[in-house]
Amino acid sequence: LARRGCILENYPEDVLMPGERRSTLAKSKGIHDLTIHERFKLANALKNDALTIKSVATDARKSLTTSRVPVIVGEAPIANSLHTRGRRGFANGRIDRFGLTRLANASSSK
Repeated sequence: LARRGCILENYPEDVLMPGERRSTLAKSKGIHDLTIHERFKLANALKNDALTIKSVATDARKSLTTSRVPVIVGEAPIANSLHTRGRRGFANGRIDRFGLTRLANASSSK
């Protein structure tokens, strides 16, 4: 993604991110690391246009390839999530929790 100048936006919150390892597996096997439920969530995000690919300008690609800017931006966590912010994935494999802010509780916004 980084070399092509692309950012994947709204990656589903509870789906293993690319490069993220499932503790029960000895080595990563890509999409096969995902549970059936995670595969369906990912497929639905693609079908419903929730998961999108954004192209960045040529001069901004260096920020992606040097991991200053995330190549994957996860969706915001739901209101009752333990996490206050969403995940971000970088070209160097680092994943953090400094992404989108957790969604507000619907009853508190009234």
